[in-house]
Amino acid sequence: MGRELDRVPGNLFRPGTSGKVASPGTIHVASCLLPDLLQAFERCHSLAQRRSTETQAMLSTMGLHLLSILQGAHGLYGNLPRQIDQRIQKAQLVIGRRYHETIVVEQLARELGIGYSYFRQAFKAQIGLSPKQYQLQIRLHKAQDLLANTSKSIGEIAELLGFNTAYHLSSQFKQHVGLAPQTWRKTLVRQSRKR
Repeated sequence: MGRELDRVPGNLFRPGTSGKVASPGTIHVASCLLPDLLQAFERCHSLAQRRSTETQAMLSTMGLHLLSILQGAHGLYGNLPRQIDQRIQKAQLVIGRRYHETIVVEQLARELGIGYSYFRQAFKAQIGLSPKQYQLQIRLHKAQDLLANTSKSIGEIAELLGFNTAYHLSSQFKQHVGLAPQTWRKTLVRQSRKR
């Protein structure tokens, strides 16, 4: 297995070294990523157990989220200075907290003390998405959660998540998830009734 990983670009999987907790040749995942990875894998496992075609869209979205986490790991040990890594992590937290607001990326870069161009490049290199794409991904995950667990209208959900209109949410949802929000919800409800 170690030889196969030598061909994998990036440093997500790092060989253990002697004198450390892991034995030589042991492969381990960067510990700062474990909570995100475990949470995403648990969610995927839960969805996969439902074994329905309706959960495929959600699994697809979760797969993209996992890829995003793994792509972010590539940048964690890359050529970027550690100070930038911490700022990118802070940017993720800020975007995660303010997902419903209009985020001006130039302003966010200023708040973090990073030049705009460098911030965009560093964020994309570490996370695998631009800051705006990352925000959209969070909004769409929240939309799926609200569609699945509330009876709120598409307009209400759009307003809560910071989309300009219900149509804007619907078009983004359909583009990224594969179904219109209302169709996705109805399919989920029908599937739950079959159980």
